[in-house]
Amino acid sequence: MNITERILAERQRQIDVAHGGDTNEFDKGNTCNDWVAYIATYNGRATRKVFSNGQEKGGFVDNMIKVAALAIAAIEAHEKGWCK
Repeated sequence: MNITERILAERQRQIDVAHGGDTNEFDKGNTCNDWVAYIATYNGRATRKVFSNGQEKGGFVDNMIKVAALAIAAIEAHEKGWCK
């Protein structure tokens, strides 16, 4: 899978996992600050797992994929008028 496909697959996984595939209720309840907090959480996980002794410890790419997918969700929520 290329990077775009991986991000879209992660977004679909998020949709499937949350509320039986209906994320609308969850997404409606989030503020813009909530979305930033979710993204910051995974961004923080990525930074903690980047390098130790000059070698990647793993998890960086996976967490950045989650960051990108959450950013898509946040933008979708904002465009629907749910993110205030």
